[in-house]
Amino acid sequence: MTINCPICKTQNSESEDWCTVCGWLLNQKAPGSSIHDEGNIDDELDFKAFLILPERGSVALRKTRTVIGREFGDIQIPDDLNISRIHLALVAESGGLYVEDLRSSNGTLLNGVKIPPGRRYLLSTDDVITAGDSALKIEFKGLGKEGEESPGLYLVDEDGNKSRLRQGDNTVGRLPLNTVTLEDKPYVAREHAVLSLELAPSGLNFLYLTDLGSSNGRYVNQKPVPGHTRIRVHPGDEITFSDVTFRVLEILKEEE
Repeated sequence: MTINCPICKTQNSESEDWCTVCGWLLNQKAPGSSIHDEGNIDDELDFKAFLILPERGSVALRKTRTVIGREFGDIQIPDDLNISRIHLALVAESGGLYVEDLRSSNGTLLNGVKIPPGRRYLLSTDDVITAGDSALKIEFKGLGKEGEESPGLYLVDEDGNKSRLRQGDNTVGRLPLNTVTLEDKPYVAREHAVLSLELAPSGLNFLYLTDLGSSNGRYVNQKPVPGHTRIRVHPGDEITFSDVTFRVLEILKEEE
C-alpha cells in the first residue's frame, strides 16, 4: 500500500512518515486545502479566471485550488529562487477567487501589500500578486455586464459613487489589498471590516458585516457595532466606517 503526497504527488510507502521527495508530513492535508480542493473551478465560479505569468503568458485556472511554488504545485516557477517550494494557493470558493499565502519564506504581496499567511483575500480582475520576484496578474473573463445598472448589491457613498460587492468576503479599509479601498480616509483602519455576501439555500443573497477590531468604530444606521461582531445588513441600510458613510443599494434583475 502507498500514500500519495498531496504536495508533489509522489507515491510513498505506507511506512514513511515524510514524503521522500518533498519532505511533507504525510498525515497532514495540503496547506489551504478543503473538501472541495479537487473540484472543477466552474462549479464555484460563474466566470473564467486566468493567471498571467511573467514570460509565459496567460494560464487558465481549472481546479478549485491551485498551488503555486518553485518546485511543487500545479503551477511551478523554478527560475525564481525567492519563491518558496510551496508558496501560495488560489482558491475558488462560494463564487469568488481568493489568494492565500502558504507560510512562504519571503511572503506574498497583493497589490503591493504583504498579506498574513493562512488568511484568504478576495481577488478582483487586474489584481497583482507578487511572489518572490515574480508579479502574477489576475484576469477574469465572462463577468457579464459590469455597468452601474448591473444587478447586484452595491455600496454607494455620499457622492453617489458605487462599489459593487462580490460574492464572498469583501474587505473594506485603507490598504490597496482591500476590495473596497479608502486610501484617502485617514481615520479608516488599514483593514477596517468585512462585508460577506453569501448565497443562502433559498437562493437569496444575504449580506453580513464583521468588524475587524477597528479603533475608530463602525455603525449601521447610526448604531454602533461592537468589535469583532458579525451582523446582517439589509438593502437600504447605512454603514459608517469611522467617518465614511455608505448606503447599501440592491439593483434587481429585470424580468424578461
